[in-house]
Parts: sequence; C-alpha cells; structure tokens
Amino acid sequence: MRHIVLSLCIGLGLCGPALSEAVGRFGVSASLPEGYEIGPRPGNDDGRAFFYPDGAEIRLWGGWVMEPLAVERANRRGYYLQDGAEITYDAAGADWFVLSGYAGETIFYLRVEAGRTCGGEEALAYLEIRYPEAQRARYDPLIAGIARSLGFGPC
Repeated sequence: MRHIVLSLCIGLGLCGPALSEAVGRFGVSASLPEGYEIGPRPGNDDGRAFFYPDGAEIRLWGGWVMEPLAVERANRRGYYLQDGAEITYDAAGADWFVLSGYAGETIFYLRVEAGRTCGGEEALAYLEIRYPEAQRARYDPLIAGIARSLGFGPC
C-alpha cells in the first residue's frame, strides 16, 4: 500500500514526495525517500526490503513480542558484533531502541519500536537502513525523519 506524502523539504529533508509504505502481515510502515525498487515478498510476509541505485537499502519488518525489549536489544547488538560490526550509537527508551554504527564501509541504523498492530496485537516494528559510507551526506539527514515515521498502519 503506497501513499504519497508531501514533505515540503522538511521532515525527511526531501524536496518532493516521499512514499509511505505499509508492509507485511504486521502492517509496519515508514515514509521512505523515493527512487527504490521493492525486493521480493518473503514467504512469511513479515516485511519488505527497498533497494536504491546508490547501494543503500532500507528494510521494514514486524515480529511478535517474544521477550522483553531489553533482551531483544542485547540479541540484536550481539548479532551485529558477531558479524564484525562496530556499534557507535546505542540508545533506548521504554518502548524503543536504536543501534547504529559501521559494518566495514557500510553504515547501519536499526530502530525497533514496540507497539500494536492494526488488529491490536503486541508486536515490534523494525527499521534497518544500510548505506555506503560514501553516501553519508545523502542519508544521514534523512534518518531522523524516516525513524519518526516508523509504526504500524495506517489502520
């Protein structure tokens, strides 16, 4: 499901429309910069990947709450470190966390938010942005707006 959202050169920092995507059986949504190709739907329909010609990719997906958010954060942190990533930013609140850093010459940003699906079930919304360090000037200013738009719906 796509909705055109005018950004007025603020919010996402784009001078034109952004596309709001709601994906998968969890209905995770975020406003993304245009210009992507959508990856194939996974068999479990948990989310989608969006690929940009400059090497950036954005992934949106949902998952059931299986453990406390602090445990999910520790697990995700462990996955990145196990893969050799360097985590340079780690922050959390009562119902969210963010991990960001470098995986080789790729910058990554992961935001996870606890919430409710349109059906009212407790779930987690995931947003992962990866882009080449050479594209930092383009993507760094967009992250806050994309992250603010993460959620479930529209319902």
